[in-house]
Order: sequence, then structure tokens, then C-alpha cells
Amino acid sequence: MKTMHEGLQLFSIGATQAQITEAYAPVNLAVFDGFAVRLGKFQGEFERWHAHDHEDETFIVLEGAITFQTEIGDFHLTPGQGITIPKGLQHCPRANETGPMPLALILEKVETKRLGDG
Repeated sequence: MKTMHEGLQLFSIGATQAQITEAYAPVNLAVFDGFAVRLGKFQGEFERWHAHDHEDETFIVLEGAITFQTEIGDFHLTPGQGITIPKGLQHCPRANETGPMPLALILEKVETKRLGDG
């Protein structure tokens, strides 16, 4: 993320994507008004089911396929598709175990914790 003027932020998905080597370790692309735009890679199943008690979380798949397992069913997303997981809904993302790691934008509040609020 590069700041050129207060509030102005430029970022490159391609350059940032190349820097991400670990699944489920998203990187901030931009932060504004208490929200973060994060870029993350996915592989295998996330370490545990969890929920965020105080905030929603949105994912937009850019490359590959990701299944968002939720307590109300599974949602299989491919490039160009997105999902908003509402606060309080138990979920656990899952992607292929091997091969290229799927890539997604994650839109959430800056303070959103990786494994939920509690």
C-alpha cells in the first residue's frame, strides 16, 4: 500500500498477490473509514469454524474456487462471485489442498479478528 497524499492510497493486486506465500494470511491493500480491503490466498480448510459477533465479512473471489461452508449450507464461489457472511454466522472457508491457491478480496472492519471475536 502506498500513500501519496493524506487519504489517497494506491495498491496493486498483482504485486501484492506475488508477495503472499501463506494461505489464510491476508494482506491489507487499503484502509479507510474503519474498513480494510484485504487480499488473501486460500488452501485446504481454514483452521476452525468461527463467527464474528460484531461485524459482517465480504469475500470476492478473483482466482480459483473457494467453498464457504456455513451453518446454513455451503456456497461454492468462482472468479467474479462474492459472498457476505453476516455477523454471528458460523463459517469455515475451504479450497483445494494442492495446486495454485485461490485468491480473494476480503472487505471487513479493520478490527475484525482472524478467528472471530471470542
